Amino acid sequence: MMKRLILLAAALAAPLLQQPAAAQPAPVVRSDLPTVRFVPLQRLPRAPAMNRVEFCRHLLSAPRSDAGRQVAAAGWAVTREARLGPYEIVSFVGAIEPGTSGSCRLGDGNLGVFRGGGLVAIAYAPTAGAATIGTLRPFGTDALRLWDGDFLSQPAADLRLGAGDSLTIESLAAEEPVCGGSAMVPNIYGKPIDQARTMLLRHGWTPTLPAGPREGNDPRVAELVRRGLPEVEDCSGTGFGFCGFTYRGRGGTLNVTTVGDNDMPAVAGYDATCR
Repeated sequence: MMKRLILLAAALAAPLLQQPAAAQPAPVVRSDLPTVRFVPLQRLPRAPAMNRVEFCRHLLSAPRSDAGRQVAAAGWAVTREARLGPYEIVSFVGAIEPGTSGSCRLGDGNLGVFRGGGLVAIAYAPTAGAATIGTLRPFGTDALRLWDGDFLSQPAADLRLGAGDSLTIESLAAEEPVCGGSAMVPNIYGKPIDQARTMLLRHGWTPTLPAGPREGNDPRVAELVRRGLPEVEDCSGTGFGFCGFTYRGRGGTLNVTTVGDNDMPAVAGYDATCR
């Protein structure tokens, strides 16, 4: 696995990028997870040298904000930008490793918190952590979800805005509101599909049979149907072995994707299509 950069050490030892704005007061930041550190910091260290970026540009983002441009100017690869309360949040990485089936591992990953044009805090995975920070996505109205940088990216933590503009990195929420809050999806990531199905049923999601005949004659699809999962639509015979399942609820349709070739493959992700 690629060597991860410890930002605090880098901030002391590496050349620093001068911030154009006046230093902002440090916010109250806290991480409840041993796998992610979250500290006040006002200087952005320069990135390590990167190569093979061209193979993974689909996971990177062109900087849109002043905060993102500061990160890119220091040599880091920006993966996502988002607004959270008074903050501009930028996820960025310093190492990229291409994999199979168009996948990539993102290393030396970090989360920069900017306010008023200047860096005020940074989150990163220590060297001993299981996975680095890869990207982020909006989560509800007062949080962002952090995703790891592994070849098959999975959610790792939630960044939540609190009283007094404090920021806390927490364990994944037990459920996620979708479709404007009209429906909730339980935390089914990594769960075998039969367990995930039971959790979805309890939250009002009903298995939906494919509208037409399934394509091909995939034995994995037939086996999953035999095991009591008639909502399976198709499975990929190569790569990560993805399978798709569909459920319907109050807010719309939920498409669930599993990975692996186990008897009950594990949930890798989901996507809600709202009415």
